[in-house]
Amino acid sequence: MKKKLCIFLLTVFAVLPFFSSCGSVKDCDQIGEEFYDCLQNENYERVFSLLDNEALKYTPKEIWLDGFKYKKKNLGTMLRAQRIAFESITQDRVTRVGIKYKVIYAGADMFEKLEFIERDGDYKITFYQFNTDSLLVD
Repeated sequence: MKKKLCIFLLTVFAVLPFFSSCGSVKDCDQIGEEFYDCLQNENYERVFSLLDNEALKYTPKEIWLDGFKYKKKNLGTMLRAQRIAFESITQDRVTRVGIKYKVIYAGADMFEKLEFIERDGDYKITFYQFNTDSLLVD
């Protein structure tokens, strides 16, 4: 009986991180959907509210805004964004999540990655990367 209880407890503790990371990925994916909705509607102020202060510290708002406008001008209207992969890492009680998307624009297909960090129970975007080559977005 003790052996079965030990195996059960070990199984539960082995599976718990998986379930907690699934919740974080779901939360971040919802933020990612909002991010893309805001880009599509050119609601840049809302996009900035989804960004972590650390992201804005290293890349000022003006640079983010120039990049958004450059993409819209050169790639056209965004038609759809679809999650294609994710990763979740917790280290020193800080969870980081990366989600890759395939984003279809009127003028090109792009592979994009958003990275998120958990701060005080909320997730914020810390990094945004895009390229036409999926292997160059990691």
